[in-house]
Order: sequence, then C-alpha cells, then structure tokens
Amino acid sequence: MSSLSLRHLVRAALDDVGAAGWAVEEEDFWCRVTRPSASERVQGWKLHVSATALSAPHVLDRAARILAAGGCSFKYARSLELVEEMTSASYDRAQCGKFLTAYPDDDAHLRELAHRIDAATAGLPGPAILSDRPLRKGSLVHYRYGAFRGVPVLTNDGSFEARLREPGGAAVPDPRKPWFCPPPWAELPLAGTPGRASAAPAAPSSVLLADRFVVKEAIRHSARGGVYRALDEHTGAEVIVKQARAHVAGGLTGSDARDQLRREAAMLTALNGLCPDVVDQFEKDGHAFLVETLISGETLARWVRDRYADAAPGVDPAAALSMAARLVRLLGEVHQRGLVLQDFSPNNIMVGDDERLWLIDPEWARRPDEWTYRAYTPGFGAPEQCAVPRIGPAHGPAVDLFALGAVLCYLTTGVAPAFAADDDTTDDDTADDDAADRAEGSRAARSPEERVSALLALMCSERPAVPALAPAILGLMVADPELRWNQEQVSDYLAGRTPTAGATAASPDRPAVEPAGALPDVRRLVDDGLTYLVHALRPHPGERLWKSGSFGDTTDPCAVQHGSAGVLAVLGRASELVDRDELRHSLERLAQWTDERREDVPRLLPGLYFGRAGTAWALYDAARRLDDPTMARRAADLALAVPVQWPNPDVCHGAAGAGLAQLHFWQATGEPAFLERIITCADGLTARAETVRGRTVWPVPEDFDSVLAGIRHLGFGHGVAGVASFLLGAGQATGRQEYTDLAVAAGATLAAEAELGPWGARWRSDLDHEPGTGLLYHWCSGASGIGTFLLRLWRATGDSAHLRLAEQAGAAVHAVRSTASTAACHGIAGDGDFLLDLADAVPEGPYRDWACDLASVLRLRAVLRDGLFVVPDESGTSVRPDAQTGLAGAVSFLLRLTHGGPRPWMADLPAESAHTPR
Repeated sequence: MSSLSLRHLVRAALDDVGAAGWAVEEEDFWCRVTRPSASERVQGWKLHVSATALSAPHVLDRAARILAAGGCSFKYARSLELVEEMTSASYDRAQCGKFLTAYPDDDAHLRELAHRIDAATAGLPGPAILSDRPLRKGSLVHYRYGAFRGVPVLTNDGSFEARLREPGGAAVPDPRKPWFCPPPWAELPLAGTPGRASAAPAAPSSVLLADRFVVKEAIRHSARGGVYRALDEHTGAEVIVKQARAHVAGGLTGSDARDQLRREAAMLTALNGLCPDVVDQFEKDGHAFLVETLISGETLARWVRDRYADAAPGVDPAAALSMAARLVRLLGEVHQRGLVLQDFSPNNIMVGDDERLWLIDPEWARRPDEWTYRAYTPGFGAPEQCAVPRIGPAHGPAVDLFALGAVLCYLTTGVAPAFAADDDTTDDDTADDDAADRAEGSRAARSPEERVSALLALMCSERPAVPALAPAILGLMVADPELRWNQEQVSDYLAGRTPTAGATAASPDRPAVEPAGALPDVRRLVDDGLTYLVHALRPHPGERLWKSGSFGDTTDPCAVQHGSAGVLAVLGRASELVDRDELRHSLERLAQWTDERREDVPRLLPGLYFGRAGTAWALYDAARRLDDPTMARRAADLALAVPVQWPNPDVCHGAAGAGLAQLHFWQATGEPAFLERIITCADGLTARAETVRGRTVWPVPEDFDSVLAGIRHLGFGHGVAGVASFLLGAGQATGRQEYTDLAVAAGATLAAEAELGPWGARWRSDLDHEPGTGLLYHWCSGASGIGTFLLRLWRATGDSAHLRLAEQAGAAVHAVRSTASTAACHGIAGDGDFLLDLADAVPEGPYRDWACDLASVLRLRAVLRDGLFVVPDESGTSVRPDAQTGLAGAVSFLLRLTHGGPRPWMADLPAESAHTPR
C-alpha cells in the first residue's frame, strides 16, 4: 500500500486556504480536523463523502479545501489502508464508503457545503453509502441525521454510547442501518422523499431482473452486494444471482467488485465442467449481476461439520481417503488447464447431491505470474502467499497444493488450521529479559508444518482419519514450496504407493506426526501470560489501559468483562500462587488505578461482568491481599452502592450479578447490610420469576432499553442458571426456603429443556427458540454455565439427578473443545473451570483429565508475542488482556488447573457449610 501521507495533504490544503489554528489529530482509525474555538453540536444532519483507496487523496484534497474555507470541522479515515478496509466486501454494509464525515453548523451550512463538495468531486469513484441519502444519483456526497457530540450515555448494557436527544428530552439510540432511516422528528435539509423510518424496507413479493429472473430469496447480503436464489422464467430452473456494487472492494489497481464478478464469469467458463455454468451477465443501475446454474448440494465445509457434529468421530478413514482422491483429481484438472485457484478452501468446494465435487466462487483463479490480487482464506494460504504484498504476480500451483493439505487437515480433524501468526522474536530487543531467561529453547516463529503436526498429534487418538492422511497433509503443508509434495506424490500416497523422490514426510526416521510435547507447556503459558498482562498495565494515553476491540473499547474500563477488574482478579490470585515480585507490584498499581476510578461513571450499574458489582468484588479482594483496609472499605462501600433491584435479572448485566457480589461481601465481612441487600435482591428476583409453559424463567422486559430486551434465556450469563445460582446462595445464606425452592424449580426447568444424546447434554439459548436449534455449549449461554449451576444445586440438595445432568454437560463441553474459542465467556477457559468444578465433586471421574485436554487445545492455539507464548483472544488472531474474552481468562483457568483453588466469581459457601450430598 502507498506510503502517501493523507495528514500532510490536509495540512497543505489548510495552509493553501489560510486556515490558521486548526487542529489535526490522529486516532486509531480517524484523523479529526477541528476549526479553532469549535462549538460542536449535539446532533443534526451530517455529510458523508465516499471514496475508494484510489480516489481518496483527490476527494480529501478537494473536500478539505472547501470545508476549511467554509469553517466546517471534519474527520477522515487516516490512511489508504483503512480506506481499502472500509470499502472492502467484508466491511459493515451500512458503513461501507464513509471516508469523510463533515459536521456543519446548521442545515443551511450543510446545503452550501454539500453542493460545493459535490461539484468538486463529481466523476470520482466511491461506493454508495447505504445508511445515507445521496445528494443526487451518483454523487459521492451523502447525508444522514445523527449524533455529532451526541448525548453521552452509559447504556443499561454497560457500554458508552453517543445518543440522540428527541424533542421530548429523552436520549434515544442513533441507528446505523443499511437503509436511510432518519428519526421521525428530523426535517429533511434537502428536497426529496425520506427513506422508511425505524424499520427495514419491506421486501417486495417478487423482483424481476433482466426481464427473466424472478428473485425468490436472499441467501446473504454484504457490502459487496446480495446473493439471491431466483427462478429462470425461460427455462424453469432455479439459478443463483450474484450482485456486485459499484466501487466496493476497489483497490489501487482501479478494479472493484464488478470486475471481480466479471472475472468470476470468465473463470466459470474457463473451468467449464468443474464449476456452475454461466447463465447470463447484465448490469443494472451501475451494478453488475452474474447468473449461474444452481448446484444442488452443500459446501465441503458444511459436509465436514455435519460429520463432526454431536460428538461423532467424524469422517472415517475410507471416506476420507476417497474424498482426498477426488479433491486431488479436481485440483489436478484445474492445473491441467493452466490455472491456479489461489483460494482452494472448504467454502469454495461444493459436494453435490450425487457426491460429485464442484468448484464455486473461482474469481481469484489466475495463470501463474499473471498480475493479480493474491487472495486466500486464512489457514489455507501458503506461507509464500501470506508473506508478500497482496498485489503482485500470481504464484504457481504449489500454493494450491498447500491449500489442499489444509483442506485435508480440515477433512480429517474438523478443525481449520488457521493459527494466529507468530512474531519471530528470536532477536527481538523488546522481549522481556526475565521472560527470555525463563524460556526453554528457541522462540523463533514456528513453521506451518510444525503447528499442523501438533494439531494432528492432538487429534489423532479421537479422529480415526488423521493417521490415514497425516503424511500427505504434512507433505503438502511444508513451508518451502520446493520441498512440498506435488500432485503425483499425493496420488501415489493415496494409491498405496510410496511417494516418489523428494517427499519430505513419513520417512522411516521421521514420524508422520510430531509428538504433542512440542507444544509450550501449561506452566510456560501461565508464566508468559502473566508477564504479558503485567506489560499491558503500562501507562496509556486513553481512558483504558489496553485496547479491547471495537466493542470492548466502548465498555466500562473498570468492569470485569473487558476492563481492569477482570485482570485485577487474575493478578490477585496469581500473586498468592506464583513467587514473582512484579506480580504484587502490578497488583498494587492496577488496584490503585481501579480504586481512583471506582465511581467514575455516570451511574452505577449492577451487573457482575459489565457493571460495578464485579469492580467492587475484585477491588476488595485485591485490597485484602495488599493489606490495605482503607481501600477495602471503599470497595465495600461501592458494593453497597450498586443497585440490587433492576429490570434485567441476569448475572452479566443485572440484579443477579449484584446479588452474587453481595453474597461474596457477606461471606468476607459478615456485615449485616450485605445480608439485608441479599434479601432485597432475592425478593425482587422471586417476584420477577415467571412460569411459561410450565417452565420457570426470568425474562428481560421487552420495554427495557437493552439489546437483551425480551429474551428468556436458559444459560448462566443472561438467564435461568445464573439467576438460580444466586437464589440458591441466598437461600443458604439466609435460611429462607422460598429462595431454595425457586432454585429447585429452575433446576427442573433446565432438566426438562436439556437435549440429551451421545454428545452429553446441551441447551438452546432461549426458551422461545425451536427445540433442537441454537444449541450452545459454553458458560454464557450453554452447557458449561448450566452445568455450573446444576452441580451446585446437587451439592445443596443431594439430588443425584442434578449431578448426572451436570456430568452430561461436562461431556458436551469436552466433546467440542477442538472447535471452541479460547474465551472464558463462551469458550475453553470457562468450560475448563466447569470441568475442574466437576473434578472437585467427582474425583474418581475423568474430569481433571478432560480439563487437561482443554488446556492442550490452548497450548495448540498459543502464539508468540514479544518473545512470550500467550493464548489469543476469542478472535483467534489477536492477543488482548480482557478477562472474559481474552488472555486473562485463559491464564485464570490454567492457574487453577496447576495450583487448585476455588472457582472465580462464584460466591460458594465453604464446603462444611453446604448440604452433605447423599
């Protein structure tokens, strides 16, 4: 990507028009250009100017001059890389194209600027902005009503949001939908008909394209355009219609999504017999359309997922060998035609109803050395594809052979080999000296073959197809393309013949699968993870100590989920268990940082994970470890200040979370005020319980200002299991049987709603979902969270049915470990804590070994960052400290696995105080 400085361009434009004293400030995504003594409006009509990466410098230069001369502050995407990202096919389709935003003083100012910028940028390319109304058809200038400064609001869900002020004074959300939907009170600043307000456009009963194709349904929508199922009125056959919007996915070459679609049509023709047939091509309103025959079947990705669902062992060896042979033949036919697919992946392969294989979406197929965009799916791209600029001469067939190995890996394991990239830190001067001293062996970036070998070793005992194809997988996924197996070698192997000379895998002195011991051990993951967390606490210029992603950055910086309290709790526990001086020093610094901000919010929210109940809990425990009674008192006062009655009854955001904190403080302090608040909270939740079709649930009210409004969840984070866990503890703390009885009724609901099978026990997230749909496994809304409650219900009541169901939930989370995320909230870390709960309850069971199996998956996912082996966050590609979605949650589970101890964030009574199970 070009190194052109957009900031310098703006500075030059400001100087040229004599705009003195303007501030130009770069942020992570935006660069803000603010006039002197600007008084920003709360809300109003704003201008958006579209651009592509190619046109952005021209658009910015022309618009900046007009805006500066007109005294209007604005912001723009600060680099061409970001412009390319925000106009890509995968970007949020409502936001796609919003390169520049201008904030006029009033509607008259907007009209003046809009017409001048339109005249200055006419003819330059940029995608239509779907959330806005264009000034005229084809204009880059668009407008929508929205927040400027906005009304800053801490929402009931625990995130900060700039809202609109409606005429009555209430703060209301500022929706960004992929259609024009101004609020009903906003008068249009320019003549015309407004879009539909507050609702998606109604779908027409039918749409006729090219006087021939009747659209029946949308398969998917994206910034690039829609994909539709349609009826060909000429032939009576069902077809697929693909749309490509103008100027989306436009790079510096000048091509865009329309060119890609035309290229796909050309490749469908070149690969005739291997792909769907081209039925028609046409353009409408500047968009390109491609119509192709419908292949009846499913993608290979879906075909594989179905065979690994429900704890099944997956594809058997004979079927895997047969499928592998067909994949090799399919790829061989492509190469015989002189083409390289570049993006050979399970989502681009169809398995027809007759089991025949087809290629779909071959728009990136090229002849070797043809100048192109080098495209690949993460996990299936060869190292030589990933290591070079994305635009350049197409690689040769070896990149498809690497992808074939990755497809075979997915076929035999059910896991895509998409590992977060290691940093090569062998000579990194920034690596921590102490960490380097503790490391054993080299910490250079690992090759794909090494990491895939570890994956196969981990999976071979439970996936019978792995041993059958491991030598071919490793031979194909060699990093050096000169040493990679070619098609003849793969064919020889599949035919039972010894691969021809040059094969690099499965030789007599080299095992096909490397031992899993090559992975970093658990103690290294703990040690390196703690070092990474300590480094994350360095001073940060913003209000947060670290970046938590697009959503996490909007949440309370002192909360558990994405903020300081979650990491504070982990460091506090680690300081007790690990003999490292810097842990106590970091604990002290983080506790002080959190304490200084403990009430630094517009209002106190009750939730344990998104509100200040968890902040008080973590701060109190840290203060006790630091022997700071004054800080501990402030933390207790904070716990006494959070509301314990709230419309949302759940643990993460609502009353049950506050109740669990009161239980913890009651146990820790014995102060009567906490017991009184436990009763108040429990009484409120008792009154809020509803019986629906014989089931006990706690709905979030439909009129509550929350994205969760109306849900009737079953899980721990947002539903029945979490609320009942608090009520169970409240019954034990107060001796009030009505709380325990309600928890028992909740247990009966969860038992009745369990789906049982060879996978164990699992639950759909919401009572209103159809049985058998939306089945989940993790802490927040699935099996491990529900099992967490059922295990405690068994301890309280002695009813072995609860224990049996909890054990079945444990079997379910163990079964899905290889495809689960790393997170505590909805992934391995939270599931592992539940399995350790089971291991404590049933020491003779397999549950500790199962927890170790989950730890092995974390070891496999670990990535090198700054010389440290650390577990990536739930995205699988980034490393963030966050407790519930990132590294701290994984470290917490691994600390407990290696050192023992109680379950975090559970207000369990001491064992001697609990009911003795029968």
